[in-house]
Amino acid sequence: MIIENIEYSDKYNLIRLTISKERFYVDYDLYYENGFELEKEIDFPIYKKILANDEFNRAKNFALNKISFSQKSTYEIRQKLKDQKFSADVIEKIISYLDSYGFLDDEAYVKAYIRDKDEISSWSRGKIKYMLKQKHIDENLIEDNLCLISNEREAEKAGFFADKKIKNDYSYENRAKVFRHLAGKGFDIDIINLVLNERFS
Repeated sequence: MIIENIEYSDKYNLIRLTISKERFYVDYDLYYENGFELEKEIDFPIYKKILANDEFNRAKNFALNKISFSQKSTYEIRQKLKDQKFSADVIEKIISYLDSYGFLDDEAYVKAYIRDKDEISSWSRGKIKYMLKQKHIDENLIEDNLCLISNEREAEKAGFFADKKIKNDYSYENRAKVFRHLAGKGFDIDIINLVLNERFS
């Protein structure tokens, strides 16, 4: 195997090698450590290093691209890397790399997620908790931050949904329907009863 071309990628701050018509992205450390140059013969041990370095760099750039658009949890990044068929070893190295530079912060992610879903989407605490658990966020981390939503705010949201459903029908049957509607949205029974008692007095 021979190095057929060497290019410098300003976009990724990497060196692009063409070997046997295949392109590989390697970092400067590997490049200078092995004295790569045009027409240099590459033996199999060095080729394996190039492959490993290329996979790491591709995975790193993929992950950085994902978190540049929106905040992601550790689990989400790990899953996205798995979906791209990166090896388990490289995935763990990328997670450690991102964590060491502060790119992954599950607590900050949880706080931002709760704030957005509460203020923008008017989700209940129950729904927010369920969705965060689906993202494999630590349950203690979820519980510690759900207190950011007060009971007053929770009742305000439940009241909004209740009023849309009541439509001037204050019958016992409609109360039961509204109760089920709010429960389906994940509101606590205490909050639901508080809201309905105010409206179906």
